[in-house]
Amino acid sequence: MPHVSVHYKIYLSAGHHRQPRNHPFELEPNPSSEVDVTDPGNIVPLYIPQLPYLSDGVPELAQLLFWSVTDGTNGQTHPAGPLTQSVGANPLTITAWYFPVGGGGNGSTAIIDDAFSAVKGDFIDDTFVTVTSDPSLTNQANVVGIVPTVKAETLQASATVASTTEPFSKWLSFAAGNPVGNTIDVPAGAGGLAIAVYERSGAVLNVPSRQYEVGGFLIGGVAVDAGGAIVINGKPHPVDPWGPLVVSLAQASLIVVGSSGGTRSIVSEGRQLAAKAALESIKRAIPRIEKGLQGKE
Repeated sequence: MPHVSVHYKIYLSAGHHRQPRNHPFELEPNPSSEVDVTDPGNIVPLYIPQLPYLSDGVPELAQLLFWSVTDGTNGQTHPAGPLTQSVGANPLTITAWYFPVGGGGNGSTAIIDDAFSAVKGDFIDDTFVTVTSDPSLTNQANVVGIVPTVKAETLQASATVASTTEPFSKWLSFAAGNPVGNTIDVPAGAGGLAIAVYERSGAVLNVPSRQYEVGGFLIGGVAVDAGGAIVINGKPHPVDPWGPLVVSLAQASLIVVGSSGGTRSIVSEGRQLAAKAALESIKRAIPRIEKGLQGKE
């Protein structure tokens, strides 16, 4: 069964610096949750809208911003709220990302800007943004990760960055302005957080393992309504023209094709149903086929 690791991390704003990134820049106040999940299956991580933690011994709260899910090859981000994540053949790391309520005491008229990779499941240090309204602020936006908002500013994210092959996907704005495409218009006096997310569109994380597939190939005229054989696990089995076995296997294949355009759960259930149907058909057909080989039919 694939392993799923669930983390609850707080993105720290105090002393924020990106290049080099200050350490620690994130806090994980509680141990991660480690669990094995059936393939295919689902996991519903505990939803904690506000996460309590201690800052220099003082109780504080952090607000959930978004979720990230990665299998190390593909990654996705999801908005704050309850999450149901499908699980396939590969281990997953799920992280709930939080930000201190009130911004962690930054206290200045500025926003924090940063970049995030869905595949890495973490923030990245690349030079990624241009302050098009005031290019003199661009270096500070990339190195320190702070853009003053004494007046309104406009930020433009790069289409690509060096540390990941993922393209720019979206801005996540938390009281930092209005994103449109790869730009974000930051109003004067804003004091929030703007995150440029690099993520592949349509990334798939829940591919089931091959144990649920039924494999074989056809010999002779089976594919065109005539007789022949079907080879399963290297063993040929004679098949009459459009005999019961071929009909059942064709029906099973139609289940897979018909479910392929549905939701992930429907696709998974369709494949399992087709596999079970095909295996049952084969079990029922083999005694008749063996009798035919022995001249008893």
